Amino acid sequence: MHPALLLAVGLALLTGGARPASAQSQDTIRVAGTVLAPDEAAQARRLLRAELGPTSRHWTRLQDSTKRFAAAKTAFQIGRVAYPRAWSDSVLTFLREAGTRHPDPAVRAEFLFGGLQVASAAERGETQDQFYRRLTDGHEGTHYATKARRLFDPDSQIQAGKPLPDFEIPALSDPTATYTKRDFEGQTVLIDIWGTWCGPCIRAMPHLHEAYRTHGGEDFTILSVALRDTRKAVKQFRAHKWEMPWDHAFVPKGSDLQKKLRGRFDIQGLPATILVGPDGQILRVHRGVGSGKKMARAISEVLAQDLDSENAPSEGANSEDVSGQESNASL
Repeated sequence: MHPALLLAVGLALLTGGARPASAQSQDTIRVAGTVLAPDEAAQARRLLRAELGPTSRHWTRLQDSTKRFAAAKTAFQIGRVAYPRAWSDSVLTFLREAGTRHPDPAVRAEFLFGGLQVASAAERGETQDQFYRRLTDGHEGTHYATKARRLFDPDSQIQAGKPLPDFEIPALSDPTATYTKRDFEGQTVLIDIWGTWCGPCIRAMPHLHEAYRTHGGEDFTILSVALRDTRKAVKQFRAHKWEMPWDHAFVPKGSDLQKKLRGRFDIQGLPATILVGPDGQILRVHRGVGSGKKMARAISEVLAQDLDSENAPSEGANSEDVSGQESNASL
């Protein structure tokens, strides 16, 4: 499975967008001969401790029957029923144990990759690094390790704290004009790499529009970069679906620029969103399903911190200088 699609499948489960493969109805799942309804948490927990425990051979049979991430998907589904209030913590514990103790190395690799996805979506940086190292060190030759290195490499240049690489991308409206990193100096900017063909990108639109309505202006803007698209498709999308009233760049499909940009920005799948501060340093990076909502929250947090910093009293100011106006008026 293509790594971007695999990531989308896993993260869709995290955000509630998954449909059970063996559904009895819209709200139940069938696994290992057991039908689970959303309110059967106790039965789901028993299932994970007994028939489908971390060392169960059922995981190998399930993997062999489909070869499409079925074991980890099933663990996600049961975990959501079993631990509705502490889903990520509980499932991470299960995936870590199964990824360590299961006798089948192929199953261990799949569960470690699943744990990597959950940790990333839950923004557990230290846990994510642990899953990454265990997978890439212990299962180096597997396709899961290869996908992990492509999607979650902790040494990537595209991560918080590192400078945004230089770029020069043609504008959507005028291919003779370009956007560069220098155009956004002194401004917080969201680099939104997307496509009209990308379902998760479209689901991110309400969150990006809300962020722009709330914060857009001199201090914050968005640059959307369309990949694997046509100018006509982007213009029609904006005319009939979402306005996207911010800056737009366009990368011709199949061009050398597309290949260069994918490497420079570590693009393995869409959407990919990169929040950059006024000094050109990367503040946040979110990828895949659910990234729009998480990035909108990050934008609010970052800009709120900037506002707090601007409103903070200068060094040496006393409480009267801050709370009253008389001292300023007398200057």
